[in-house]
Amino acid sequence: MNVLFISRGYPSEKYPTNGIFEYDQAKALAEYGHNIIFCFIDIRSLRRTRKWGIEKFERDNVLIYGINIPLGIIPRNISSYFRYHGLKLLYNKIKKEYGNPDLMHAHFTNYAYAAARLKKINKIPLVTTEHASEIMSKKIDKKVFQMAKFAYSKSDKIISVSPAFQKIIKNKFNQKSIYIPNIVDREIFNLNRAKQNKKNEFSFISVGNLIKHKRMDHVIRAFNKAFENNRKINLTIIGGGPEENNLKKLIKKLNLENRIKLTGRLERKDISEHFKNSNVFVLASKGETFGVVFIEAMASGLPVIATKCGGPEHFIGKEQGLIIEKDNIGQLSEAMKKIYNNINNYDNRKISKITTEQFSSENIAKQITEVYNDLSNV
Repeated sequence: MNVLFISRGYPSEKYPTNGIFEYDQAKALAEYGHNIIFCFIDIRSLRRTRKWGIEKFERDNVLIYGINIPLGIIPRNISSYFRYHGLKLLYNKIKKEYGNPDLMHAHFTNYAYAAARLKKINKIPLVTTEHASEIMSKKIDKKVFQMAKFAYSKSDKIISVSPAFQKIIKNKFNQKSIYIPNIVDREIFNLNRAKQNKKNEFSFISVGNLIKHKRMDHVIRAFNKAFENNRKINLTIIGGGPEENNLKKLIKKLNLENRIKLTGRLERKDISEHFKNSNVFVLASKGETFGVVFIEAMASGLPVIATKCGGPEHFIGKEQGLIIEKDNIGQLSEAMKKIYNNINNYDNRKISKITTEQFSSENIAKQITEVYNDLSNV
């Protein structure tokens, strides 16, 4: 099937996580036998260094066709205008060179909205995969709500990346959706790369943007509460963001400079190397649309600690780790102690096997293909 993927960007050497969820799916579907044109409209600011204008190249058997429009943070109506007209320009070029695709597959609210507007012209079936954390907010921004409502109503199929998302889309927008999770990259995250730490130490690890929403300060406080007097236990936090200085101050205040390391942002391969030398993954987010980093850690054989925040509680079982309430440092501290004291009860090989089978590229591509086939049979 000829599929036009519609994305916010593509992963580059400089920005390896840009459009990564969409691109992982595009690669998987290309390997599954589909002809994928990965179309992106990148409206990030001038600070995000890249070639301006239109790009076209091929990678991983995926044709990438995109446009870079350096806008940054601007009013939604203006960004929507450029996003739609950028997509329309690319679509016309792609149509001229390759003909009409069989369907469009858009990711995230903003891009689904642009695709839904384009559908009024090209009449091509539209699949929307929703990942946007804004949709999970208790009070959705009015403009975002209107865009999502329009996009969902014009979509022939809607995919939710978690059952929590599925429930929200049903309750708030009265639309049915299909649960299909994200993909774990087994070439990078696997048990072979996750060997036990040979040092006489025990290591917790956390990965995420250093923003208040991720509650990294809770992880630090819980770690201190649980292991204040055990200097053989350490914590590594991978990520960057506006909370970095505040976290450094907290670590210094608690006298944990020698036991807690902030690495800054790292690429996936470097993160997997840190997983290799870690024992437990922990993240205390206030909200997750899915939680790819959890399946990356589990694919590497690590037991995990997560909060009931929308995504991870639907795929983390007792054999894989612990689920606690949000914003509860006491529970988090107890969970860290419990998993430390019972670490031998967790089978690293089994954790990895369950995860890589459930979230493999082949499995997810098969599920998405079933959605495509349903549309082609209508």
